[in-house]
Amino acid sequence: MKFLAFITFSLVITCFALPAIDELGLEEVDKEQVRTKREIAGVTNSLNDHQTAQAVCTALNTGGGWTFAVKRSCGSQYVDCDAVCALQSVHDQDAQTAGETWSCINSIHVYGLKEPFTGDTYKLAYKVYRYNSCGGGCGPNFCCCRAI
Repeated sequence: MKFLAFITFSLVITCFALPAIDELGLEEVDKEQVRTKREIAGVTNSLNDHQTAQAVCTALNTGGGWTFAVKRSCGSQYVDCDAVCALQSVHDQDAQTAGETWSCINSIHVYGLKEPFTGDTYKLAYKVYRYNSCGGGCGPNFCCCRAI
């Protein structure tokens, strides 16, 4: 399982802090192309976060069964990971496991990259914090859920 997490960390593509579009001195058509490319990069970054979370959650699932990394948000009405993993609306998203018993196995926070990931050796990829609980608060941005 650790090897799977390593591979996922090694295949990261993301978007980084970029100058404001108006600061680039481009024509309107070029500005729209830049906006579109940044939107695509943002989606790619979000997908990479989720892939990283899925790999970490799978590695944490030592009890077997199906593993899911479920994104959660932070706010005044947050739901803790025990509650997220118990939501029938989450279970119903996968017909194969919808009738299984779901539980939370952990919660994590996946942090984005601070500088471009070039694939060079000795460079950090994503940073992940493991909470060792299924509580909530504004810390975890993914819940690790298991269906058995």
